Amino acid sequence: MGRYQQAKKVSLHTLTINGLLSLFKLIIGLLSHSRALIADSFHSASDFLSTIVVILGMRIAKQPADTKHPYGHGRAETIAAKILAIILIITGFNILYSGFKAIRIGNAVTPSSIAIWGALISIIVKEWMYRYTYRVGKQIQSQALIADAWHHRSDSMSSIASLTGIILARLGWPWVDALAAIVVSLLIIKTGAAIFLTAVDEVMDSQLESEIIETIKTAALSINEITAVKDVFVHSFGTDYHVSLTITADSDMSLSEGHQIVHDVENAIKLKIEKANHISIHIEPN
Repeated sequence: MGRYQQAKKVSLHTLTINGLLSLFKLIIGLLSHSRALIADSFHSASDFLSTIVVILGMRIAKQPADTKHPYGHGRAETIAAKILAIILIITGFNILYSGFKAIRIGNAVTPSSIAIWGALISIIVKEWMYRYTYRVGKQIQSQALIADAWHHRSDSMSSIASLTGIILARLGWPWVDALAAIVVSLLIIKTGAAIFLTAVDEVMDSQLESEIIETIKTAALSINEITAVKDVFVHSFGTDYHVSLTITADSDMSLSEGHQIVHDVENAIKLKIEKANHISIHIEPN
């Protein structure tokens, strides 16, 4: 199964489950009068929308390079991740506002026991969705799918906060249910901000980890004719790494020998880093 087909399969599965789960939590939240569970249902609804964004992003990203986009369409996944982050942040602030409003007005209601079961089921389902989506996202190296997985994890954590608030509210502190909704909102905002900053780094061509740089240098120096490697720059472009570097070799070699060395260095890098699909090498005389 191809990369896009795997991502689409996962996204369709989570899309269906999220739709059913958000409706389930909304109904249970309304029946039990739990603000925390209602807030949690909106979080799941944002998951439903975010999965649609992931599917669209993956569909565009899989398109081959063309004249207008010579490096391909991989950044579509980065754009999808940014949209997911914005959805999370907006959802979080809406829940935060409603939670503070409930505490300020003092109209908190003690939720019924059915809310506990609603939160427990949500925790189990969302944690499974996180593990499933994250595993496939890592396998196919999809930033958008991994971002969607963390969205599921944040929903699982928010359900834990909801469960805690519901239990404490039933023990005699009804305002804790609204406080749990506030905790949920902060978790959502934090997750959204982290995903957004990661996507911004990629759009701004941020340099990747030093371990990757060192791996590239080691691979280049494995070619006997190379005496030095400098100016190594690596950034993500969707699922690919774009690499540029300068190598130093014997000044007496011919043009054809220099061309062969550049080819050998490129192959050595690709052997160590599979995602390095665009490599630009400048050769200087020793």
